[in-house]
Amino acid sequence: MAGDPMNKEVPDGLRYRFLGVAVAGFVGLSISNSLATTSWGVSIGVWGLIIGYTGFRLEQNRPSEAVPVRQQIGVANGITLFRGWLLAFFVGLVVSTPTSTRVLGSLFVLAVSLDALDGEIARRTTETVLGTRLDTATDALAVLVGAGAAVWLDVVPGWYLLAGVLWYLYAAGLHLRQRAGKPVCELPESRVRPLVGSAQFAVIALALSIGTATLWLSALAGVALIGLAASFSRDWAAATGQQTAAMTSIDTAND
Repeated sequence: MAGDPMNKEVPDGLRYRFLGVAVAGFVGLSISNSLATTSWGVSIGVWGLIIGYTGFRLEQNRPSEAVPVRQQIGVANGITLFRGWLLAFFVGLVVSTPTSTRVLGSLFVLAVSLDALDGEIARRTTETVLGTRLDTATDALAVLVGAGAAVWLDVVPGWYLLAGVLWYLYAAGLHLRQRAGKPVCELPESRVRPLVGSAQFAVIALALSIGTATLWLSALAGVALIGLAASFSRDWAAATGQQTAAMTSIDTAND
């Protein structure tokens, strides 16, 4: 059954290795935070989301359904999981005792910069369905916790939190569409999409590094948010076939 972490197609070796990663992350966060504190609880909560998302997709740890599930987690997926762990640690620092915003900014930059590394390693070795989806989900989580941290620290306006929510609204919309039996198209390649995502990382990192709200920073966040909303609107049109239908109508009109 797809999406079942106990799927018989998932090798025991992969399960045990993944369990080891989950436990190691839990121990690491417990050591770095005082137990039963707010920071510990938030960190463990974020790590739990990452582990839960991955655990229910272990059967996707392969390039396609035509090949068996890989025994190894893989270096690229390991780096992506480490990025998620850094984000969990980052959130704990945000809600704990006052931490330098420059430290927070540096930690956030490290977490998002590793995105380039895991992608390059995946392309040079073996790209898996799990790796692609986990990478996208981790990027979305980075924007969510980064925007949340910037808003929490009052360095950007509260409306910028929408940047962290848009991907989840988009994903939920597609999920509901699929459950309703409506078609969902594959997204075409886009040079703009990664640039818009990177713009959010840059705005968040800059805001955390500065640590002070300014008018120009708010304006920059506004521009980045508008770009992100426009990008998701375009992706929604492509995923739901509206973009294709519009192009077909134009071609018919020109005939």
